[in-house]
Amino acid sequence: MTKSMKKIIFIILMLSCFLMYSCEKFLDEKGNKTATVPATMADLQALLDGGNQLNFGNYSVYLETCTDDYFLGFDGFDKLDAFYKEIYTFQNPESGSTLSEITLWRNPFNVVAVANTVLDYLPNVAASNHVDPNNIRGQALFHRAFAHFLLAQVYCAPYNMNGDNSGLGLPLRLTSDINGKSIRVSIKQTYASIIDDLSEAVSLLSNDLGVVTRPNRIAACAALSRVYMAMEDYENASKYAAIVLGNYDMLMDLNSMNLNANFPYPALNLETIFFAYSSGLGMFRPAASSYMSEDLIKLHDEHDLRLKANYKRELNGNYTFKGSYVGSNAFYFFVGLTTSETILDAAESNIRLGNIEIGRGYLNHLLKNRIDKKFFVQQLETDPSKLLKDVLDERRKELVRRGIRWSDLRRLNKDSRFKTIIERKVQINNEVRTFVLPPNSKNYVYKIPIEVINMTGMEQN
Repeated sequence: MTKSMKKIIFIILMLSCFLMYSCEKFLDEKGNKTATVPATMADLQALLDGGNQLNFGNYSVYLETCTDDYFLGFDGFDKLDAFYKEIYTFQNPESGSTLSEITLWRNPFNVVAVANTVLDYLPNVAASNHVDPNNIRGQALFHRAFAHFLLAQVYCAPYNMNGDNSGLGLPLRLTSDINGKSIRVSIKQTYASIIDDLSEAVSLLSNDLGVVTRPNRIAACAALSRVYMAMEDYENASKYAAIVLGNYDMLMDLNSMNLNANFPYPALNLETIFFAYSSGLGMFRPAASSYMSEDLIKLHDEHDLRLKANYKRELNGNYTFKGSYVGSNAFYFFVGLTTSETILDAAESNIRLGNIEIGRGYLNHLLKNRIDKKFFVQQLETDPSKLLKDVLDERRKELVRRGIRWSDLRRLNKDSRFKTIIERKVQINNEVRTFVLPPNSKNYVYKIPIEVINMTGMEQN
């Protein structure tokens, strides 16, 4: 192992220790600086390439735990610990005292800390003929914004396009100095920071897709499209989706794939623009009696190849999930960026803006790669309301276990046409009980672990 790589590993370990409790000193300047401080552009790139710290497993399972896409059999619910039983039944606990529960808060901020370290040290690192400092800065800004955005979907109320958005946002971390007090800014400030970071990243990064664990300009535009969709800013969502698809719009054709495979979609597949996945959770495993919702399955007609690609029908008649873009293991789920998501962003946003023909064209581009080619018929609907309903149905079918349904529920619940009431039936002490998550419930915002609240003094949701 090279001396440089030893330094990088040491930095990452220090970051992880700091974020465990957000109170230990990071990069002690009175200590041995040469052992901890990035010295070259290659060191900074190595920090950004630390997949276990950035792309792999650091995003919250809360993006999927309470959606309407799945349910647990009674035996699967019985196997959950008390904390996750409360999560599954929409009781939104704040205890979260175990290490695995605290890491749901910690790990995304770990990504932020790595990004901030790179941004803070970049001006003091000597130039290199082989590494572009603008590219380094753009990558770091992307990672910080992406982590902040996914955190906001979990711990902040939905953005209100017609409101002042003065509610509780994130405790934004924009430097690697961890001595400052954790103070939650507003939702407006949270989203402004995310957009500022991604917009600057767009101006700094190249269009070259390259290695999809590294962000590029196309990925930054795809991220902006996702952010603006969550904000219901469909004009900007359409703008950035068009930039992405003008550069790269490749899709996998399910007609030419082995849909009977245990995991039909390879990791880093043709559609992947940026690769990242969640921390794992046992309740998503088929072995945990985790099944897909009947209303989701019923959206597929007999010629929709996603039914076979994404699901396996079990002997009890229920369907389990196998369509992960992680490439294996239903324990994790994909949260990265893809052309299929961006195409749906473009379709929905254009339909909402009145650009019916354009939106329908994007939808047909997706469907011809998802429907059995012997039965594919172009979508010709001209009624904006019907076409919007169609594209939202396609969005739900296409983006299962991609960390997006939770955000979609939060925004669509504001529209009386698309409100969703989620029900969970469980058996407790031999009694079947029903728990409900109503539209726009306060429980669409998760509680911060109480240990973090006690340690930082931040206001709880």
